[in-house]
Amino acid sequence: MCQLAAYIGDRDIAKTLLDSLRYQESYFGAHATGLGTMDNGLLNWVKEPGPVDHVIANSKILGLTGTTGMAHSRLSISGMEDSRFNRAKNAHPFINNDGNIALMHNGIINNYEELWADLAKRHEFKGFNPDINYITDSEVAVHMVDEKVKCGTSLENAVRETANSLTGMVLLGVMSPSEPETIYMTNWIQACTFAKGDNETMFSSSPYGFEDVKDEMDVFSAPQNSFIKMTRDSIEISKLDSKRNASSFKINTKGFMQVVGNILSQKGPMTSVEIILALTQVDGGKISGMDEEEWKNLIKIGWGDQNQVIEPLEQLVEEGSVVKTLEKRMEGGNNVPRFVWSLP
Repeated sequence: MCQLAAYIGDRDIAKTLLDSLRYQESYFGAHATGLGTMDNGLLNWVKEPGPVDHVIANSKILGLTGTTGMAHSRLSISGMEDSRFNRAKNAHPFINNDGNIALMHNGIINNYEELWADLAKRHEFKGFNPDINYITDSEVAVHMVDEKVKCGTSLENAVRETANSLTGMVLLGVMSPSEPETIYMTNWIQACTFAKGDNETMFSSSPYGFEDVKDEMDVFSAPQNSFIKMTRDSIEISKLDSKRNASSFKINTKGFMQVVGNILSQKGPMTSVEIILALTQVDGGKISGMDEEEWKNLIKIGWGDQNQVIEPLEQLVEEGSVVKTLEKRMEGGNNVPRFVWSLP
């Protein structure tokens, strides 16, 4: 449950992408911040623990330049209380050993351990923490893409094939100086929105990430099971995997309020993460229209569209049924901004 952003165009790329993350990080993320840009054929990046403002104050992240870039605000469930799981080298984007492919990921890769065991024979895992025998699951994906490209596969097909080899919640963003002003993205059933403007394009996990550009660009959501090629002039969307179908549902607002109301009344004020984790443990029929087996299967295969929870929560705030407050909480070794939801 991280927050991501990407941009191709002539705006100040560091400011544009970091501002986008800042608008999103109080919902999810803020344990670590990373930014990668392509400038004059070179890939540059800065990654540090902490929310956007902390990283800006303690690094040279605002000095990154270029016309193409990706930014990532990480949330680590493992690192909520133990900062050892939230080091700079575990932040996104991940870079291949040659320094010419950058990858960011949202979700959880269920089969990463078996992939890691094989890939570690041939690749250095820069995010490996030997003292706790831990890597970020996402790093396997950049080495998979790298191997496919080295074997002659196009970057586009390497990204698609890699995404379809991963199980769980998988949204990938990949860029390389070999294809200037191009970002490839894959969306299984994650939060995925785009904006198209005049000679510029942008991606954000949440529509809230477009706050500064929403009046100048057309915003829309990408469908589930989609493969996206994002360039300065276009956002091309095709099917990610024609052999499988993504389960989808629409939130029943009345049922959602009943379920969330019960959760908040029992547990008191909760963060967005806590609410989503609680929802995965209940019978989802009231909020999704699915039977219990369908709901459990959706959770199992990787339900990760955070916007399906945040949007109705915001609607309930507007109606006065739920209260939203902004707090500072110690998570992942840093004070992070966090929206907290409660009953009036």
